[in-house]
Amino acid sequence: TTEIYTLSLHDALPIFATIRRAQEARQIRDLGHAKEVAATLSGLPSVTLSAKAAPGSKRLFGSVTPADVVAAIRAAGGPLLDRRVLELPGQIKTVGTHKVGARLHPDVRAEISLEVTAAG
Repeated sequence: TTEIYTLSLHDALPIFATIRRAQEARQIRDLGHAKEVAATLSGLPSVTLSAKAAPGSKRLFGSVTPADVVAAIRAAGGPLLDRRVLELPGQIKTVGTHKVGARLHPDVRAEISLEVTAAG
């Protein structure tokens, strides 16, 4: 049987509050905050991402997504970013070093060097 669940507004308010807090944690507040985040990103030693690749080849199974890059930045000790601020250079489908841009503010842009390695 298929059950349909409905939430009352009273039940949904805590869910909305949680979603809003998560969005605010990723949001760049102003120019000063954007410059601070850019300095943190440029200070990262290296951002490494491991992805499945064909044996003996540099081709990946699939491609690297902005969400994958955000997780790799976070794992490298970087700030929590919204995946929508990242500017990938097309689809990343090969092992190697790739430059990824981050549009933090209309006046602030950071560049991250992403090292994609073969998992396995």
